[in-house]
Amino acid sequence: MVTSDKFDDLLTKLGTGWWNVMFIFATGYWNIHIVSNALSILFVAPALNHTCVPPNNGYPHNSITFNPSGSNTTNVNNCRYYTNDTEGGGLEEKACSDWIYDNSTYTLTLTSQFDLVCSREYIRATYHSLYMFGTFFGAPINGLTSDRFGRKTTLSLGVMTYFLIAISSCWVTSLPVILTFRFILGFIHPAIFQTGNTLALEVCEPKYRSILGALTSLPWAIGTMIWGGVAYLIRDWRWLQLAVNIPGLLLVPILVFLDESPRWLIVRGKFEKATKTLDKAARWNHVTLPPQEELHSLMHAIRQEANMGKSGMEKQVKRAYREKVTHFLLHLLILFRTHKLRIITCILCLKFFLVSFIFYGMTLNAVNFSADPFLYMVLLGVFEVPAYMVTAPIMARCERKWPIIILYFISGVVIVAVAFIPSDLKTLVLVLALMGRMCISAVFAILYLYCVELYPTEVRLQGLGYCAILSRFGSMISPFITELLGPVYPSALSLVFGLGALVAGLATLLLPETLNRKLPDTIADIENNPSELIRLENCGAEKLEEEGEEAMKDEESELAKLQA
Repeated sequence: MVTSDKFDDLLTKLGTGWWNVMFIFATGYWNIHIVSNALSILFVAPALNHTCVPPNNGYPHNSITFNPSGSNTTNVNNCRYYTNDTEGGGLEEKACSDWIYDNSTYTLTLTSQFDLVCSREYIRATYHSLYMFGTFFGAPINGLTSDRFGRKTTLSLGVMTYFLIAISSCWVTSLPVILTFRFILGFIHPAIFQTGNTLALEVCEPKYRSILGALTSLPWAIGTMIWGGVAYLIRDWRWLQLAVNIPGLLLVPILVFLDESPRWLIVRGKFEKATKTLDKAARWNHVTLPPQEELHSLMHAIRQEANMGKSGMEKQVKRAYREKVTHFLLHLLILFRTHKLRIITCILCLKFFLVSFIFYGMTLNAVNFSADPFLYMVLLGVFEVPAYMVTAPIMARCERKWPIIILYFISGVVIVAVAFIPSDLKTLVLVLALMGRMCISAVFAILYLYCVELYPTEVRLQGLGYCAILSRFGSMISPFITELLGPVYPSALSLVFGLGALVAGLATLLLPETLNRKLPDTIADIENNPSELIRLENCGAEKLEEEGEEAMKDEESELAKLQA
């Protein structure tokens, strides 16, 4: 961590000013505008009341009755109808191919335009899952491109491509192309969210980095509120998509003023560009940089240490390629190698799967929790703000384990209670659902830090990767549960989400506390120490933040990626 220490000393001298604010504002602005695409299923492809129109032009769809000996067509339900079998004299059941939709709430949606009902109902869930499926592949590739070509380059291409594709989808008339665009948008999503947050963190003064990391989800809450409000005003999915995505391009000119991460420039040996960037930062923040000789000496030292680390990594990679398949499999299963590490991995993977599953499931289940989906979406954003704001002081002063357990249990109890409340008590159902969702949002924020503190340094990034994969699976599965199970058994959704939260809370009891404890470096640290981790003597919250921050800097970009 010597390299990080040297550069962070330089960031401390730069301080925090308009130069840093520019990064925070720009990345937060774009994070706000990607929410509408991530959660677009609620208003772009919602569930609609529909009525089957049998092929009998002589009868209106709302007056057809069952009459085997009368008319030759009679309506049975919204997906199938019967026709008189002229040869056998009985009735023949056929699938409906034409529907009339309830347009009292929406004027035009993908659901009504492409008949995403009955046997095609699953396409609505697929519409959402394809976005999450895209992020599953996009996150690791984005990490490679941002490391290879730079944070600003990746962010710039991501912003322009993302919003241009989102706007272009408004004129597409082919459903397969629209679904393809959904996957591409999800693929590019990390280039905005992950790379943007990484860039903001890498230029942030160390003493504010933990606060900024805790509040990276705040733009998501703001975007959720805006998404619900704009959808209330615009009920045609094409115009709605235009309205929420065009503003994403309005801030593109600020890319001219955004700089590349000086940390990345130095590590890549681009000292001249790094010097210009740091000079600009010093002017904007009204501070004075060290002398040029000292600055260049520092850059060379950082570059040299980075190359040593890279060389060692390349040797490890080459050695790994020479290993047999058995060794490769053992490397993949390293997180399950020892007893205590196996427990930590299994429980964290379960928790990340469930928290993502519940988070998106509660978001997409507006139809069962509120009669007004627009109000529900706005209130989700409103309730997320305190959830994210309160996590910062909790992570700085309180324990990690018990706040997570308490939040899980509160969420589980109130969500389960929704299943047993009469549907006519709509206000009570809405309040309980929002409380449950707020607690899950708070857990989501604390869980990242807890994961970093539980895993030892030698397998920390690999552990975060496992958790990220399970989190993606949870977000991909949730729409199929809400869209396919919800219409048939509405109360079952509350039981599934609530019991999932309770299970996650109970599982957390098996994990150790990490507050005021040194981050483990090796697997032996957690296996051989009876207390799991080494407790720091006389270490308050401020001391923990100072010592833990250095060891967490390399992981903070991974934490931002997990929230995508």
